[in-house]
Amino acid sequence: MTKTDQVLAEMEKLKALLEKEKQVLISNDGTRLIELIQQKEDVMLKLAAFDQKNVEMNKLDVLSREIKQLQETNLTLTEQSMQFTETMLNYIKKAANTNKTYSKKGTYDRSKKSALLDQSL
Repeated sequence: MTKTDQVLAEMEKLKALLEKEKQVLISNDGTRLIELIQQKEDVMLKLAAFDQKNVEMNKLDVLSREIKQLQETNLTLTEQSMQFTETMLNYIKKAANTNKTYSKKGTYDRSKKSALLDQSL
């Protein structure tokens, strides 16, 4: 197996991992995501160990573009997830500050809403 074929094999592994990562990001499975990130790091270390002198770079062009596109998609999914989480946390903080169950005197106040999410129509 030539060095180019070895690099292509590792790049195919990386592409497969990125496709799995995309599905994991969509399904919001944080535990599986950590495993995939570790596997990606292992593949990247192997790819970094190859010397470019012994690899036909023109044969890597199409696959490298596919990998780049998958990585950009996964980055977008990650950013969207972070924005959603941040929005929810801000809402929870706001609700926690405005919906107090107890008065300043420490007595229970039935007149105030204590629900975190407003379910009224």
